[in-house]
Amino acid sequence: MIRIQKIFILLLALCALQPLTLSAAAPQNDLKIQEVFDRYGKERGSTMVELSADMLATYNMTHYMSITIKNRPEAISFTRQCLEADQQGARKIKEVTDDGGLISAYYQLPSPQKGLNRFVLFKVNKKGSMTLVYIEGELDSDDLITILFSGKDL
Repeated sequence: MIRIQKIFILLLALCALQPLTLSAAAPQNDLKIQEVFDRYGKERGSTMVELSADMLATYNMTHYMSITIKNRPEAISFTRQCLEADQQGARKIKEVTDDGGLISAYYQLPSPQKGLNRFVLFKVNKKGSMTLVYIEGELDSDDLITILFSGKDL
């Protein structure tokens, strides 16, 4: 349980440390969570991160995108709705609810192509801010955990 909590803490730190790069077409377009990135990505109080191709290759990823949204209850509610739609058929690695609301989740989503793994991580902190992360690549769940606990910055 502590390992998963460390994953979310590291991902939140990564969101603040990585440079923003833009992409014309997001690989997760078939997912409902893409609407979260589209709707809130450029709004005040949001931080959106997409890693460069060089950085992605280092970690055997093909796509990494995250968004942190501060104090927007409607964004949290909308993101939860999107996650509910996208988790159909997903492998639930971790899911935590409080007072009936999802506060933390780690899913491995079905892949549109063989050899490609897709992960979604979601966390709402005690201050009411949320982070949503989408990762795609050849890495598996164990690889992702290894990267996050290796002490290296993404």
